[in-house]
Amino acid sequence: MKSIVLFILTIFIIGCGTTSKIAMENELIEKNKDVFILTTLIRDYLRKTKRDEINLNEILQYDTLKRISNNFEKLEVEYKGNIVIYYKFSSKRNSNIELNTKEREEFKHIILNNKNLNSQFDGEIQFDYGERFYRIRKIKITKHQ
Repeated sequence: MKSIVLFILTIFIIGCGTTSKIAMENELIEKNKDVFILTTLIRDYLRKTKRDEINLNEILQYDTLKRISNNFEKLEVEYKGNIVIYYKFSSKRNSNIELNTKEREEFKHIILNNKNLNSQFDGEIQFDYGERFYRIRKIKITKHQ
């Protein structure tokens, strides 16, 4: 009995000892809502068109609320066993975007990485191909120093 209590107590202490991701997630969510909206637009575009080519102008036509129409200037697709889309921000970027409750909840389940990327792009979006469901795998955002 003592060993079970000790085991549960140890797991509780280890679980409480890890750092909380909530502050970082909230900060990344606030700064990159436009990237999330772009990600969902690309996912929906790939699902509807069943094409593997990405055209920024066609994707922005799916943005019916015009929340990110001027935020991005360039997209590039690369296939590395999964689909990787590199994005470049526009000089007219406006990150003051409101997400609805469903979008905010979905954004919490996406892996966000703030890393130094060695490229001309501001970040990358990775999708799992998996039977054309195009699950969002992770979003990498360039860390500016």
